[in-house]
Amino acid sequence: MRSLLVALIAAASAVACTPNGAATPKAPRSQARLAAATPAGAPEEAPRTYTPRKAKLRYEIHGRPFPLPLVTGTIAGQPVLMLVDTGANSHVIAGWLARKLGLPMKKLGDIGTDHVGKTIATFRVEKPELAIDEWGPLAPMAVLATEVPDVIEKLGIGAFISPQRLVEEGDSVVLDLAKGELRPAWWDEAHYELSASGVPLVIGEARACEETEGPIKGLAFVLPATVDSQRVELLLDTGAQHSDVFTTSFAGQRLAAQSTVNKEPMYTASGKISARKLKGARVGAGSFSITTDVDLIGGAADSSCPRDGVLAMDVLRSCALLLGRQRVYGRCAPPAIDPR
Repeated sequence: MRSLLVALIAAASAVACTPNGAATPKAPRSQARLAAATPAGAPEEAPRTYTPRKAKLRYEIHGRPFPLPLVTGTIAGQPVLMLVDTGANSHVIAGWLARKLGLPMKKLGDIGTDHVGKTIATFRVEKPELAIDEWGPLAPMAVLATEVPDVIEKLGIGAFISPQRLVEEGDSVVLDLAKGELRPAWWDEAHYELSASGVPLVIGEARACEETEGPIKGLAFVLPATVDSQRVELLLDTGAQHSDVFTTSFAGQRLAAQSTVNKEPMYTASGKISARKLKGARVGAGSFSITTDVDLIGGAADSSCPRDGVLAMDVLRSCALLLGRQRVYGRCAPPAIDPR
């Protein structure tokens, strides 16, 4: 099975979309510069520290290559594979694992939506014991639980980790998909470090879809992009293998004539879906562009976070992402030039 479109779980309560942009690159602030900037007689600013952590990303299951980033960890002491999914706006536990562990699941009053806008039942699990190997325990928080297709259970994936929700120390997280690592960071220092190589994935404004009022806190990012010169707004989604565009969007309607029927199986949280494929499309975001096949799928995004589709791992595999509390930045290694 080459195509795996993992569920995008929307938080059950209303989500507000607010603009944000990448900061201008600047050198990291050292303790010396902080001290020099402190007026005489004023209390010194405490050194900025966080616990060094670095979780390894893996791209294989049982020795076989897998296209999406995984980490190993535990839930209530049970070892499990976890998908690192920027398309999930909060941590999510698969229903099969929650039942196996006997975790109390409280049904939420509202209904969540999956990748194509179909409603799915969502549950709240109060502060389960989540930990990522090499990273350590995650901050206690309520998380979502929902049913997933059987194929996810067969792969042994029991949770979806929202890396942007790991900002517990420092003020950002680096998700380096090329190097295969996940680590906390300070935004200005990491931004300066990442700016030294590659090309920018984000230029100008990106959009943060943030949930702060409901029982489950959530955050996701939408980036301006192009697909064969058609302007689109795409969800940053490391939990999907292939980038896609909704057929109901303006761009999707313009691109439909160039597409063919997609015979590969595709899944969302609500089950298998049909799609068309746009072969050899030029996908660009920021200054980065790559040629890849793009899926055209039915349905529409939840109104809480409007978008035209997703920017997935076929585009993001060579990228390093910097995820802040309300902002996002990224740099990608340019694709090799075809000598032909």
